[in-house]
Amino acid sequence: MNNEDCGLVQGEVLMKILYLLIILLLFPLQLWAGEAIVNSQVEVDVVGKDADDARSQAMARAEISALTDLLNKLSPTGTTADIIATMDARKISKMVKTTEVLDEKITGNRYHAQLMVSFDGDELSELINKVGAHASEEKARMVGSFLIVPAFTQDDSKPLLWEETNPWRMIWKNVALEVTSGDIIVPYGDGSDGQSIDAKNIDTVNYASLVAMTIRYGVSDIVILNAKLVSKPDLVLSVTKRRIARGKNEINIITYRADPQETRDVLLARAARDIISGLQHKKSDELSELQSVRGGDRAKLMVLASISTPDSWTKLRETLSGLPMIDKVEVIAVSARQVDMVLHYRGDAAALARAINAQHIRLVQNTDYWVVSRD
Repeated sequence: MNNEDCGLVQGEVLMKILYLLIILLLFPLQLWAGEAIVNSQVEVDVVGKDADDARSQAMARAEISALTDLLNKLSPTGTTADIIATMDARKISKMVKTTEVLDEKITGNRYHAQLMVSFDGDELSELINKVGAHASEEKARMVGSFLIVPAFTQDDSKPLLWEETNPWRMIWKNVALEVTSGDIIVPYGDGSDGQSIDAKNIDTVNYASLVAMTIRYGVSDIVILNAKLVSKPDLVLSVTKRRIARGKNEINIITYRADPQETRDVLLARAARDIISGLQHKKSDELSELQSVRGGDRAKLMVLASISTPDSWTKLRETLSGLPMIDKVEVIAVSARQVDMVLHYRGDAAALARAINAQHIRLVQNTDYWVVSRD
């Protein structure tokens, strides 16, 4: 065998080794009956109407928690929420191969267990690979989908949330039907919703603790409306509006004073319609802003990434994928020292170059391709 043949063989061996290293680092898979299986162990503790209801809720919650855990480990940093936003409970369940009960305790209407949830590794890999372009499309589609959580207190009475006696919730269920766009949703208020938010934690919940609700109802934003009504000397409604979304926590207070002819329910309905109008105006502004950021003509560019380790490539890919004008990072070939890819982006090349340089990435612009490196 001559030197040239030896070099080719060594190159092929290096590529195979790198490929195996990447697979082992990114996907610690268990081969089971010829299929790629990825496992995640989670703990669930759910209270339901009875033991069967609690167990059913726990299984659904375990699937969401297990997928979130795996994405935090396997997907590029900061993309888990984007991927989860593209899913619903049905899609997640289809990815689950098995759920094994490692330990469980059932007491009355409470179910507490340690579960091992196994996912289809190929589907998980495909889901992660789609994060770039697909997450961008989902953001544009889902901006301004609002789940309304209406809490109510009148004078010094006990706070109400999911109770049927909550007049603020009843008003929202009726007024939401008037919105033909379908982007105003009121939760069922059942045991599953109660596990995520109740009257005690309503002021402290964050987006992470409400992810199960965003998936269940297919929304991006949850709007908590904590309404307090004072009936004397005048009928005055004060609403603390907290809008919670991925990376967002906006709070403001709105006050409504009843006209002489207005009853309590008429005042509540007027307030609800006014809040809806404000949310939809906000939605329109955010969509315009998103289109501006993501606007411009679509273009493609060949980029060669110089790498030293799989970790250096992972970090570089995360940085490039996170640039606002990039729709997709398409990998064409991987070798021991170089990754060939196509960047799908919007706008002009000069703006893309400035954005890449701003991330402290070395950039060399050639006529037909660019070379980037973080090493």
